[in-house]
Amino acid sequence: MSIDYVAFDVETTGLIPGVDQILELAAVIFEGGRVLDCFQRLVDPGIPIPRAASRVNGITDSMVSGAPPVEEALPGFLGFLGKGTPVAHNATFDVEFITADTRRIGEVPPAGPVLDTRGLARRAFPARSSYSLQNLARDLHFEKGTHRALTDAHACRELFLRCRQTIGEDASPSALASASGAPLDFICHAPRHAELAFRLAEAMRSRVDVRIVYRSAAGETTERDVRPLAFVIVGGSICLRAFCRLRREERTFRLDAVLRLIR
Repeated sequence: MSIDYVAFDVETTGLIPGVDQILELAAVIFEGGRVLDCFQRLVDPGIPIPRAASRVNGITDSMVSGAPPVEEALPGFLGFLGKGTPVAHNATFDVEFITADTRRIGEVPPAGPVLDTRGLARRAFPARSSYSLQNLARDLHFEKGTHRALTDAHACRELFLRCRQTIGEDASPSALASASGAPLDFICHAPRHAELAFRLAEAMRSRVDVRIVYRSAAGETTERDVRPLAFVIVGGSICLRAFCRLRREERTFRLDAVLRLIR
């Protein structure tokens, strides 16, 4: 029995679900080497696009002017994803952004596993120095093109086919899901810290203090009044840079160590 897959990609204004916004949604339905259908939508994020994001994906404010907001664009995209088994590269990133918005606007995402081609590539092509989609495309000699959602979705499709061919054995979605890494889906995989990040972003905009319950690396739990200043990525983890009233200096707090936001 043939099985359809849907390779998809999301372009965003930044790296933090619940704070940064979706700019573009794209997906490709395929069965074997045959493309069955494509989906692509630019999305108006409702905020100016940071220059750093535009440098990566080439999407500018003028390009999204007149595009639908995510509330209008996402339902059709979710319906498209539901036509097959979803596949993405570094899929946790895309899943968290989609899940953050589906929960916010009350949409129901497709059930079932999401396959991650980065995990599959680690299994199929071990001991490589980089598993970025760009580098894998170069090393495996297939076209990557520009860093836009539809181009990335096509590249993800090609990488998936290469991985499945190399891994062999049982190529069912459940077997490939096991091979691609930790279980991932749109229903159970809540975006990490999305609600917390959203509330902290509101405090930044209002320039007010908040009280957090924080667990240090040493395991000490404290309540701290802090003035949120910015989000930063440290060692791959999302962190909050804030002025700490307890220490009377700027400090960096890992969001996954913030146990609770009191106010």
